[in-house]
Amino acid sequence: MNNSPMNAPETLSWLDRIGNWNPQLLREIRGKLKLRNLMVAIGLSLLFQLLLLLFYSQRIPSEDCYVQIRGFGCATSWQDWWLEQFRLITWAEPFILFLAGVYSLISDLSLEDYKGTLNFIRISPRSSISILMGKIMGVPLLAYIGIGLIIPYHIAAAIGGNVPIIFLLSFYVLLIATAFLLFSGAILLALLSGWQAKFGGQVTAGALVFSFVTFVWIVPAFMWWNIFTAWSSFSKVLVGGRINAIQAEWWYLPITSNIWTSHIFTVVNLGILSLAIWRILERRFHNPTATIISKGHSYLVTLYLEILMLGFCVQSGFSDKGLYGEFLFLLMLFIYIANFLVFLAAITALTPQRQALLDWVRFGALSTTEEHPSGFGYILRDLIWSDKSPAPIAIAINLLITQLPVLIWVNSWNSVDIRGKALIVIASFALSILLLSLVTQLILFLKNRNPSAWATGTVSALIFLPVLIMLSLSITPERHAGVWLFFGFPWFVVANIKLSDIILAFGGQISVIIALALQLIYQLQRAKMRET
Repeated sequence: MNNSPMNAPETLSWLDRIGNWNPQLLREIRGKLKLRNLMVAIGLSLLFQLLLLLFYSQRIPSEDCYVQIRGFGCATSWQDWWLEQFRLITWAEPFILFLAGVYSLISDLSLEDYKGTLNFIRISPRSSISILMGKIMGVPLLAYIGIGLIIPYHIAAAIGGNVPIIFLLSFYVLLIATAFLLFSGAILLALLSGWQAKFGGQVTAGALVFSFVTFVWIVPAFMWWNIFTAWSSFSKVLVGGRINAIQAEWWYLPITSNIWTSHIFTVVNLGILSLAIWRILERRFHNPTATIISKGHSYLVTLYLEILMLGFCVQSGFSDKGLYGEFLFLLMLFIYIANFLVFLAAITALTPQRQALLDWVRFGALSTTEEHPSGFGYILRDLIWSDKSPAPIAIAINLLITQLPVLIWVNSWNSVDIRGKALIVIASFALSILLLSLVTQLILFLKNRNPSAWATGTVSALIFLPVLIMLSLSITPERHAGVWLFFGFPWFVVANIKLSDIILAFGGQISVIIALALQLIYQLQRAKMRET
């Protein structure tokens, strides 16, 4: 190595500037840019390009070209020859970048947590945004270098294939925006999970699982969503044929009518989701014991997600084609499934642990000291906004926020019969979510070794076990519709259920909810008496 005095000051000043701007990035650069790691990243990138060139050297177009039995033939023209290479690189780059970034970020943070160095980083005077941005920029640095070495080849193939420069700019803008959202989510997952189990060496289970999800779902979703919306005009570049843009509307606003509206819609939503994740990261990084999200922010997030999802169900094309009745009911099924997943996440994110509840009893609205005001109004305000107070009231408010737009949408349907079925589904959903929220809060208030695992197991059992038991005992939806509705499965019975079964099922659910709420109040009063 050449460590000449002439080059040393420049190198040191360059590193010092990075260190002054973001010390965490400098730490990652020094850790990742080892000579061996750098050579491996450069070598793999060049090997990929070399293999691609060697393969397409067999497809060079010529007049006397013929298709061999065991060969791949040749391209019909030089433009097609370059276009095929451009297409392959365009599909390969998201897989390389997303997989390498997700895996490296989750495994790096899990390893830091395992070694205990993550707590050392947390006490740094730097802001959490600076530290985590240093992670995003520095941990996947070798992947960035590998992709950066492929970009000149990509540009050359685009020029040779006569690809519009606007598509190349669009591709990298959406790639970077999606990568930032995905990497932010990977950091959040690593910070929340606390996985320390190893599959040999330093490979964490979380990194493998999330990488697999990225490979089979996130990358294909990124490509195909943009192919059918923002890149529909360039479908020949990506898939070799013409693909018409889907005629999608969002609250009657056309979002795929031209590439500008498609880009604005996609980038704005990527930005909103990234902002929501970073608010959670800021909250949790320096305070790992806090709830994942504050109650106030949860109301905004659930409102945004509901408006986003429901907007795709309100389209002028449905009414033009006479798509009412069963079709809209089917759309509601998708909304139901999405909302169910959202509220499972909300229960997880909002429900405080035992110690937080004890702190709330000691210093919050239930405190009997003169420093704190008393009365039902103050307690209700604390239940709505205080992060250490029990979660069921906040879950109920989130239910009101999300189901009110659904009720307005259902009320616009023409069929009275379908509207009645939809109302049964909405009521069953709300009662089931409240019941799960109360069960989760009661379990987390118990004094046991691992309350989170107990809560997860109990909620999972309440969701899946009733179906298995009823099927094994031949309790069919046709003969025992009320039982299925009581356990929160309205979709199987809503077509032919009787009014008496509805009253008994909902009455039973409300009775259980009241009993659980009274039990939670009793436990809080006992804790208050012990503190007094």
